[in-house]
Amino acid sequence: MHSTYAQPPAGAKPEDETTALADTGEKQAAFGSQLAQVEELTNELKRLLVNCEATLEAEGIREQVETLERWAESYRRGIKAAGKISELGPSWLTDLRGRLKLAADEMSRQADEGGTPLTKDQSALSEQLLRATRKIDQVLPNLEQIVQPALDAEAGIKKAS
Repeated sequence: MHSTYAQPPAGAKPEDETTALADTGEKQAAFGSQLAQVEELTNELKRLLVNCEATLEAEGIREQVETLERWAESYRRGIKAAGKISELGPSWLTDLRGRLKLAADEMSRQADEGGTPLTKDQSALSEQLLRATRKIDQVLPNLEQIVQPALDAEAGIKKAS
């Protein structure tokens, strides 16, 4: 029986993986460009508000420019926050997962050593801790995959500066 799905030669990267790597590079470049553009826009709006306040007021658009500057600043902070999440989030979540698991294990160990089963509340708390660790196990790989390009792009911007 002949299969229409041939295996790639050993050592060859599948086309999808190569495309994904290229897409990641493009996304990193786009992220860096977007961050730079937002920072430029934010700075320009701030300068405009400081240097042309009377003109903006006379034209009746000062409030709109202030609003745009606030939005641009919030967006810029959001992009920076994504970088921080990618930088610190995975290690903090890994540490949190370990501590939650340790707390649940400790509750169980104390109950076993004491010969007294966990109370309903203790059991519920232990299950809640374990449920949180399972959720972190599900989220952590996704977080690393989503935000790693942001961290890489930010590192590229810092190197270029």
